[in-house]
Amino acid sequence: MTDGLTLLIAIFSAIATGFAAVATWRAPTAAAKLAESLRRDAERHNERQRQKLSVFATLMQERAQVYSDNGVRALNLIDVVFNECRDVREAWSELFLAFEMKPLIEHVVDERLRKLLGAIAKDIGLADDLRSDDLGRVYFPSVQAQEQFIKNTQRQQLFASLQGQGTAAASATGVDAAWPPRPN
Repeated sequence: MTDGLTLLIAIFSAIATGFAAVATWRAPTAAAKLAESLRRDAERHNERQRQKLSVFATLMQERAQVYSDNGVRALNLIDVVFNECRDVREAWSELFLAFEMKPLIEHVVDERLRKLLGAIAKDIGLADDLRSDDLGRVYFPSVQAQEQFIKNTQRQQLFASLQGQGTAAASATGVDAAWPPRPN
């Protein structure tokens, strides 16, 4: 019986030695795969954080004129960059609805923009350092406000002029000015 037990121990020892040899052979490969996976995940996380910070910084810089090209681009990136953050996307949705109000109510837009900036600050880890009044404080010199007013007035005048020319041309030719044209 001792010989059977010795044989059994020898078999289990050989099996354990085989497993140890396989593990020793596969361990460097598994470790390399794990290290590569961790590196890739860290890169992805760092890139996502960089994008979030970029959107936040742009919105902070453009909060006096959120309708600027850069502000609009940053707002349009929110759903992609913050796709996993429900609070940010809900705040963006509320701001979007405020933009659609007729007439546009500026203080509602400002309040919802601050709420969005606060949600983004919380998501990127700056919420403890920034207060609502920090997010709402905007430096917009009167010179820039006047320049913006002039640009807007010129744009509105040009737009009205172009609309008037289109209507005048259509009535002169007898063509219906409705756009798009009705199918025949």
